[in-house]
Amino acid sequence: MRRCAGYDEVFQLGLGKSGTTTVKKYFSDTYDYNVTCGDKLTALIQAEANARRPLLDAARALCPHFYISELLRVYWPAESIALQLTDLHALRVGAPKALFVHCARNVTKWASSVANWYSLQARLAQRDLPGLPRGIGQRREELEQWYEGVNAHIAFQFAYRDNYVRVNVDSFASLRALEQFCDRHSQAYHWVPQNVNRHAAMRRGTTRCKECTLRYRRAIKRTKAVTW
Repeated sequence: MRRCAGYDEVFQLGLGKSGTTTVKKYFSDTYDYNVTCGDKLTALIQAEANARRPLLDAARALCPHFYISELLRVYWPAESIALQLTDLHALRVGAPKALFVHCARNVTKWASSVANWYSLQARLAQRDLPGLPRGIGQRREELEQWYEGVNAHIAFQFAYRDNYVRVNVDSFASLRALEQFCDRHSQAYHWVPQNVNRHAAMRRGTTRCKECTLRYRRAIKRTKAVTW
């Protein structure tokens, strides 16, 4: 039975840089959820919550059988964390036939990824978020504590719920467990990390980004030109 095919919709939980794009690709390759319009629904659902209207009626009318790859948007001043904190209980109750996929990776790797993703760490430190007041988050340990707190809150909300699964993209065993959760008779999926930090891609020497590929090649030429 393809268990993950039978939900009304799918919500990915967890902060960005936690493997959300990698897990999204697995679902888009394997199932027929509407990923494209699902990416546009977070702001709409938050607006419905703020207006105290039913959370999901408008989203379902606009995009049936949707897949939201990143429910949490906290990178810019207009974006809100409330759907994964303040409004998470209401969202769970309002979507009893949805699947909630919680992406949570090793906290040290997450903090490193944030620090190397353009100005993301500085932008987070400038926000005023629950658990992360303005000015907090400039230090690595502050970000790590916040990340662990957010993930603990999400896990607590969904403890013992059958429509919740947690995945760590840094662990092959965890990725395989997600496959087994979705379809225990499935063939192994070929996981390819998505939206990788440019620095990590350079270290690997491979990337799907043409610009990054060119930068890598130029770096190799400069290295070869060095006389030791």
